[in-house]
Amino acid sequence: MLSIAHIHPIAVHFPIVFFLTLAGFDTVMLAMRVPISGRRCVSNISAVLAVLAGLAAVVTYTFGDMAYDAAVASGVAAARLETHETLGTITAICFAVWALIRGYVWWCGILLEGARKLAVVLIEIAGVLLITTTAYFGGQLVYELGVNVGRAVGG
Repeated sequence: MLSIAHIHPIAVHFPIVFFLTLAGFDTVMLAMRVPISGRRCVSNISAVLAVLAGLAAVVTYTFGDMAYDAAVASGVAAARLETHETLGTITAICFAVWALIRGYVWWCGILLEGARKLAVVLIEIAGVLLITTTAYFGGQLVYELGVNVGRAVGG
């Protein structure tokens, strides 16, 4: 049976992929001078990626909180988990807020051109740095401390 603590490392890939794809997509659209607002296909893709990244981040945060509890219950010192947990919380909040903003912008048909479009791409690049940092500290917990990882059996 799959442990509740193992759902977080499965789910964590979704906000990473959605947000990295979003940032890359919008950066290419900026370079090509293609609008990412309105009801065009490109703007629909961009808005959907932003909303999916936000939803996936909230789901991942929820399971991360459960994995945190499982790690502490198994004897891992809470202090060892705090950096990743704090960054995960910040990431989930930022991505959820970004999803709401991008959904609202799409819904209202607000134009994202010129300086606004550049600001969108810069915010998304900051989001890429945030999620990369969060993932780094999560990887440290698994690969260096073995948090919520079973031991291999056999020789």
